[in-house]
Amino acid sequence: MKFNSKQYTIILLLILVVQIAGICLFGVQKAGFHQDEYYSYFSTNRSLGFYYPDREWVDTDVIENEFTVQKGEGFNYGLVHQVQSWDVHPPFFYDLLHTVCSITPGVFSKWQGITVNLLAFIISFVLLEKLAKSIGMSRGLRIALMFAYGFNPMTISCVLFIRMYMWLTVFILASAYLHLKLISLIKKYYSGNELKGFVLAKPFDTKFKKGFAGYVAGICLVSLFGFLTQYYYLIFMVTMGLSFSIWFLFLMPKNRRKKRQTGDNENNTNPITIESILGDEEFVMQAASMAERFKYIVVYCAGAVVSLVAAVGIYPAALSHIFRGYRGKEAADAFSDMSNILDRFGFFFGLADDYLFSGMLWIVIVMIVIALIALFFLLRVKGEKDKLHIAHIRILTVAALGYFLIVAKTALLLGDTSNRYEMPIYPIVLLLSAYFTRIGIRAIVGNRSFLDMQIPVLVTFILFLIIILKGIVIDQNVLFLYPEDAGRIAYAKEMDGKGAAAVVMYNDATPDNIWRLTDELLEYDELYYVSEANTEALEDEKLAAADKVVIYAADHDNRDAILKALEEKRTDLGDLREVYNKEMWTQYVME
Repeated sequence: MKFNSKQYTIILLLILVVQIAGICLFGVQKAGFHQDEYYSYFSTNRSLGFYYPDREWVDTDVIENEFTVQKGEGFNYGLVHQVQSWDVHPPFFYDLLHTVCSITPGVFSKWQGITVNLLAFIISFVLLEKLAKSIGMSRGLRIALMFAYGFNPMTISCVLFIRMYMWLTVFILASAYLHLKLISLIKKYYSGNELKGFVLAKPFDTKFKKGFAGYVAGICLVSLFGFLTQYYYLIFMVTMGLSFSIWFLFLMPKNRRKKRQTGDNENNTNPITIESILGDEEFVMQAASMAERFKYIVVYCAGAVVSLVAAVGIYPAALSHIFRGYRGKEAADAFSDMSNILDRFGFFFGLADDYLFSGMLWIVIVMIVIALIALFFLLRVKGEKDKLHIAHIRILTVAALGYFLIVAKTALLLGDTSNRYEMPIYPIVLLLSAYFTRIGIRAIVGNRSFLDMQIPVLVTFILFLIIILKGIVIDQNVLFLYPEDAGRIAYAKEMDGKGAAAVVMYNDATPDNIWRLTDELLEYDELYYVSEANTEALEDEKLAAADKVVIYAADHDNRDAILKALEEKRTDLGDLREVYNKEMWTQYVME
């Protein structure tokens, strides 16, 4: 499949437009919010902060105001940073969400958060395509990859989850791309093709130094924003930095192992002399550059330190979050506990298999094994291994694998929603899977004709198409839609229309769990709050006069006693009937 530049650009744009439309279609189906998504809005736009009274009525407009930007409260980034400092996250995503909410004051909508993430998706789309190009993917294979990326259920889920993970994906891809460009620069100069007249102590010229400094500066800027988006960025920053530094330090010229450089070839008629060695540019590079390379690595590491220091200077609370915050301590404890390492790896590997590859990861693994065997032992794929980008693949693989394993060891185990922690690395996993799958298929079919050369790309595309269709249509793997909430919201709206009194009985130890019910509760004009720590009778005129009573009761030792007392007081109504049970909450009705 051959595409010229114009055709390729048009196809990519069409894919991107259709993918945005597909994401919006799923956005329409998003009927509810995850508890953390409510927190995104509250911590971004709060006015006075929630106050949970006992035996008091609260107008729901007061509650909704805490999720929206009110008049005169827009673009208040100082408050955003202050509120985040009380929790465990850096502020960049919340700054973006607050900006959109400030442009749409008085509005609380899922589309505000989805818009923020859609922008990140578009940027990630461009970056992933550039990353694929930098490792030598053909245009046909890049089209297959971009198709697989934007339509994958995990990509759609990441956009619809109104948290910082889509933006973390952006900065991880940006860092990976800049590192691969830096590697290309090093290999270009290290080959000796452009080194003319250099001296032994200075194997890299001024042009190289400027290029190196430019890429390091770019990486530092990306790292600054990555750190300010999610602290998990540090994991990728370290794994990528280590793999790059080790590769650069021990980089060797291709012809180092040539017999003529060792002088042990008995048939060599050209004896080794000082003049012949100094005349060999690549040999001089090899002899001189380890100390020189180490200096560049020090500069690279210094840049990383500068970016982190700048990030902490912008957001000082980061240090307490990482070293003293409860999530930092939880992550440290999880990382140091070796007793569950296999269980954790198995859990996150299973998530990737089920949700990223729709249970078909085994096919990709088989293709990868075949590709690796072919790269090292089969002549039919000769040329793949010798390309300039092989170093890119190795470093990208090590960095991605390192991130995946460390996150798997430290992240919270929250069922299928734990995918969020690995989602930022999923695009790179797809890239590497597509790369090796094509080589594996090429090893099987050979390359005897032009058609044979196109089959691997076509089969790779078909494989990922099947994965996508199975994941979306059959497995329905798009997360964070909460379709069950639609009926609950409609029921709340109906009951409010019938004049029902809404009672919220909350656990005073975990009052923030009320957020799980926000969409339903906002359908009522007012709510009667009851602390379950207080077992006193519910003496309220409105409650006593209501024709219907809807009760949202949190799990608590006193819950049943309070419900029984209410039931005994309102004997004029029917028996207490359970409507549904949802994550530590049970809804009842008396009518």
